[in-house]
Amino acid sequence: MTIGIDISPLQGPHRMRGIGFTLINYINSLPDNEKKNNHYVFFTDPDNNVLFKNPLELINYGDLDYEIRNLRPIKSLTVRLPWKFDILINASNSLLRLKNYYTGDSRLTSLKDIDVFMQFDQSQPLPKARHLKKILILYDIIPYVLEWDYLVSYKTARNTGHTFKGSVRRQLQRYLYIKKLRISVKKASSLVAISEVTKRDFVKYTKADAGKISVIPLGVTMPSDTGEVNDKKLSLKCYLKSSWGYIKRPLKLDKPYLLFVGGTDPRRKLEDLIASFNLIRARGHEIKLVLVGDVMLGPDAITNLIFQKALLDSSYLDDIIFMGFVDDQTRNWLYKNASAFVFTSRYEGFGLPILEAMSYGTPVVTYRNYATAEIAGDAVIYVSDFVQMSDRLINLLKDPHKKLLLSAKAIRQAKKYTWSQTANAICQTYL
Repeated sequence: MTIGIDISPLQGPHRMRGIGFTLINYINSLPDNEKKNNHYVFFTDPDNNVLFKNPLELINYGDLDYEIRNLRPIKSLTVRLPWKFDILINASNSLLRLKNYYTGDSRLTSLKDIDVFMQFDQSQPLPKARHLKKILILYDIIPYVLEWDYLVSYKTARNTGHTFKGSVRRQLQRYLYIKKLRISVKKASSLVAISEVTKRDFVKYTKADAGKISVIPLGVTMPSDTGEVNDKKLSLKCYLKSSWGYIKRPLKLDKPYLLFVGGTDPRRKLEDLIASFNLIRARGHEIKLVLVGDVMLGPDAITNLIFQKALLDSSYLDDIIFMGFVDDQTRNWLYKNASAFVFTSRYEGFGLPILEAMSYGTPVVTYRNYATAEIAGDAVIYVSDFVQMSDRLINLLKDPHKKLLLSAKAIRQAKKYTWSQTANAICQTYL
């Protein structure tokens, strides 16, 4: 069997986010019989159009029978017109991209010899070829569900003071987002949702056929499978402000710390995390807060203004450590040594950082949302607001025995989710 996989997400911003992470671990965890019996065609963007030129450096491809095929550039209008016609050019390009969802992905070269095509980026169109089995991985539709924070409707935009023109533009963006997904889920042979809540949302908002959707949770690599991090050889660095902006400096974590890993979207409610940290410090507990994520360089780098204000208003800003993007070894060390992992997100498609923290036996204190409860079960501490979060964290810091019990329960729960199970289950969808 010949299987085509679009690995271009590994050449752009998705490289180290959920889509890229799922794609990498799927290929690296393929069952031996799949590697032996199949020929793989990896579709990549030409080098001149990408942030990262070599996606294969992230994949264990040594024992795969594979070839590389380049994707065609995306067609768009490039005609130069006065700035007042920009809206027409943008609208035309949006319609051209929408057309691709109906007629098939124009980026793809010949598919005649391919039996199965797998798309891990739900925002990309699927090929039209009818002889293909088309597998689409579904993560979430948070931008559509959480309208207020992302893709607002015309009515909401007008009610919040936007102009008629701006409101129409936002309504068009919202319409195109859901329309593309509706076309793709209809065209796919099989759909893979990473959680029950993701399946529910796609059925509700895109009218997807529930019978086509298989719920296959993501996995986690247990520390026991890779060996422990060598603490002595690890050199930690954090970002500090200077006259040249934020620059990296050596870091020595000599106090206990709380850890957050993730983005700064409004749904993460990170202002609540800062409020909880402030309460803990105000009650006399010497602890730091470590923030890990692409934009976690310092308050001025944060685009979420509510979160930024919470940081700048904190009396304990000097004890909040900004580490930005970190490599796997550093991230794993931080999980392993944290006093607790804190997660204030109100909505998730899966909640992978929680599962990663649990794999190290790190206690997790989190807001309850459908995906978190589905995956973590009773192996984490659920709270409803920042005051309750500070209370539960203080109790954990004071009670080592409770921490040990929660740690053991977390590891048992995390062991239920492996990448080999995920990869094998996805393979079953096209066999």
